[in-house]
Amino acid sequence: MSAQILLAAEKVPLFREEDPSGIRRSPKTRSLPLGTLKRHPEDGWVLADPRPMTAVTRRALRGLIRALCPPPPGPVLADLEDRIELHVRRLLQYMLPAVAFGFVLAVHIVDLSPLWRFVARRRLQHLDRPRAEPLLTAMGQSRSRLVRTMIFGIRGIVLSSFYDQDEVHVAMGWSPIPFLADRVQLRQR
Repeated sequence: MSAQILLAAEKVPLFREEDPSGIRRSPKTRSLPLGTLKRHPEDGWVLADPRPMTAVTRRALRGLIRALCPPPPGPVLADLEDRIELHVRRLLQYMLPAVAFGFVLAVHIVDLSPLWRFVARRRLQHLDRPRAEPLLTAMGQSRSRLVRTMIFGIRGIVLSSFYDQDEVHVAMGWSPIPFLADRVQLRQR
């Protein structure tokens, strides 16, 4: 029995080996052609399915997206909330379950913050941006480390999803391709 396991183990390389091109690649991907620096390459990579969320959580997240994304003159996208919500839910699938659960919990706590901070009689998702933004800014400057951390985490994941949109890159006059090419060239040295 152990001889069969050893023979099977010899057939499967455990460590990455050098590709003839000089790039370290895993045995599974060595036979595939090298990718390009396209923003959304057709290389067969399958993104994770969005993390399942209840309707209540999705409404709370969408309210935070509306409050956190930059207003005009920043780029205004027709389906901004849908795209960022999908991006955030996909990012949550790659997180540890406890971290993803903590994020969802933080979304609910922050959504209820106008009530427990005695600022409004409605949840954050029902407030318009001019009323919600100062509340989130004040919470980000709170004396409580827990409150600041919740706002920091939510703001970070929402804004990183916003700034990852192609239209935002165009509006900012920025392209990630030269940056990626520079990083690849640096790694090959």
